[in-house]
Amino acid sequence: MRNALFLALTLFAAPAAAASDSPMENADYAFVDITVVSMESPVPAPNRTVLVKGGRILSVGPSDEGSIPAGAIRIDGSGKFLMPGLADMHAHVGFDFLPGRTGERAELLLYLATGVTTLRNAAGSRASLALARAVENGELTGPRIENASPVLEGENAVWGFSTRVLSAEAARAAVRRFAADGYGSIKIYHTLSRESYEAVADEARGLGIPFIGHVPFEVGVEEVLTDGQASIEHFRGYDIDGLSPDVLEIDGGRSAERFASWLQMSDARMDELVRATVAAGTWNCPTFVINSMLIHADRLDAYADHPMATYMPADFIARFRDSGLEALFSPESRDMLRQARPQMLKFLKKLHDAGAGVMTGTDTFPSLVPGFTLIDELGAFVEAGLSPYEALQAATAKPSNYLGYADTRGRIQPGMAADLVLLGANPLDDIDNLWKLDGVMANGRWLERETLLAMLKELAARPR
Repeated sequence: MRNALFLALTLFAAPAAAASDSPMENADYAFVDITVVSMESPVPAPNRTVLVKGGRILSVGPSDEGSIPAGAIRIDGSGKFLMPGLADMHAHVGFDFLPGRTGERAELLLYLATGVTTLRNAAGSRASLALARAVENGELTGPRIENASPVLEGENAVWGFSTRVLSAEAARAAVRRFAADGYGSIKIYHTLSRESYEAVADEARGLGIPFIGHVPFEVGVEEVLTDGQASIEHFRGYDIDGLSPDVLEIDGGRSAERFASWLQMSDARMDELVRATVAAGTWNCPTFVINSMLIHADRLDAYADHPMATYMPADFIARFRDSGLEALFSPESRDMLRQARPQMLKFLKKLHDAGAGVMTGTDTFPSLVPGFTLIDELGAFVEAGLSPYEALQAATAKPSNYLGYADTRGRIQPGMAADLVLLGANPLDDIDNLWKLDGVMANGRWLERETLLAMLKELAARPR
């Protein structure tokens, strides 16, 4: 993304006034004389009035027609652009959430401060379920959260926090338990055995709950597509062609040999994988930004030193500086990711052009800045050859389609949820214009930029 940190300065200017922790709720709003980027068309609609009532879009029409309800809060849209809120479809938030703690509250506000109003939490916990409920109930201000289950792993588990399932019956029991707990999808990892994976797939299909994640090394991408996996994360699985499980398990599946497979993939093979993905209806969330952080590890300190740090709790800054993210990947692996990046961008463009589902996500780790990295991810989609409109669809309408909310979220139409972003410039002209955020509405709650920043500043001054 071109000069993203510099561009962010326009967003993180000092707020003019203090703000309440409880934004006005259940108010009616009128965005007047606004240009609407509805995500239904690549052509923006100027001179519109958008009425919001009860957290829903009531109407969208020409500003010189109709009337504004008495008592509605008017927001002047002259020279501004209104678009649906963005979705980060591979986030990590609230794994050990505790009510009253400032950290998660600050993370949620940081997402909103860059227009993110929907999160798919890619590895959930009972605590993250509680966080999602707190947002839904209005106890916390932040994006809507869709929680995947805790990660299911096999014998050679990579993560200590994962749930290990070592038999088909254990896998089935875990799927049943997670479905009953209320998770929206089942998260699988590449260490699952074939037996366990097939049991997860069968049990999840029977319960009607999607399963998502990596491609188990013992299974392979083509079988995963045949089994109906709902989404593949980070393109992990397309990059294991011709490699044995023993080679793939080196360094927890993060070896240079693995990523080198992108360089060995022929156009014919890539096209074959694209066709299989389209036929399966499987979505992809490539998370280019996490690779960029690995390739350019010095960028982590750049974020920690950025003026935005004054709006974040001190422990945020500490974890950015000492995340250990780059230590998970060898220098050889990071260099191979750099070499493979053009092939991965090419694969994204082929998937998009063929009609496969693609959506934006960041793998927001403790070392990544919530929200900010999603704008960088959108920049990578444009770099791959998508237009700004096509990239924005992958962050708005398409995630809503994937989640089953095509009729209620992700577009600016009457009846849709009022998850909205107000911008000072047209994002269809330049994705960088997403940095020019003037305000955000999350589930009908309106927050001007100054209000958001004041809330963040106040949280940063509190103990965790």
